[in-house]
Formats: sequence, structure tokens, C-alpha cells
Amino acid sequence: MDIEFDPLRVLVVAPGDMQSEFRRQLSSFGAVPVLVKDASELAHAVRNQEIHQVALLPAVLLDNDWWAIWGEFGLLNARPEILVYAQTASFQLWSGVLEAGGYDVIVEPLTDEKLREAVLLAAESFAQRYSGSDGEKG
Repeated sequence: MDIEFDPLRVLVVAPGDMQSEFRRQLSSFGAVPVLVKDASELAHAVRNQEIHQVALLPAVLLDNDWWAIWGEFGLLNARPEILVYAQTASFQLWSGVLEAGGYDVIVEPLTDEKLREAVLLAAESFAQRYSGSDGEKG
């Protein structure tokens, strides 16, 4: 499997009123944002076969949406690192995200610097996972 690392593609699930801010923040450091509003749009974006190094998901989703999202990611050969954004973070949320295979939780407000650092660290983790000479998960 040939994994493409450049450009840095970030799949973002966000309500419409937050999408322009995510687009601005991610584009400011060269990331290519792919913005969707919900799990059904995410399924379509995931199935287009482009590699997304990072997925940025809201902590507040309906249970059915979480199951749909995890199901879609489970079908990928190169699953993105998952960052969950939340208004507040509890130990329960953080441990739940990590236990489910997510990368980290970032707490709002999502300043440019905080989002940039979190996304770049997650992308680095993705690159390390898929940087083996045979392209397989490491």
C-alpha cells in the first residue's frame, strides 16, 4: 500500500457555523481541510480513497453517529489519527477516546496555535505508523 503524506489532509466533522473557522485555521499552516457536517457526509468523504492523516471530530455526537464514524474508519487501510474536540474534557472523555483508538482530546477554545500543534503531532504519529518500507502499518 502506497501512503501519501503530502499534503497534510485533515478530515473535519463540524457544524456549518464552525467550518469557515476550521478552514482558516488549518489552511494557515498548509493543511488541506476536508469539511463535513455529519457522519453521512463523512462516509462519502472517506470512501473517495484519499488519505486523511488526521480526523477532527466533535465530542458531542449522537451515539449512532459515533458508531457510523468508527465503522467507516475501520474499513480504511490507513486510518487517520483521531483528534476529538470538546468544550470541556473529563478523564472519562479522554480515557474513552484513547481506549477507542483515538489520538487525543483538545479543549476549546481552539486557538490557532493549539489546533496547529495538535494536528501536527497527530500527523507525525500517522506518518510514524505508516512509514515502514513496505507501507504497512508499523
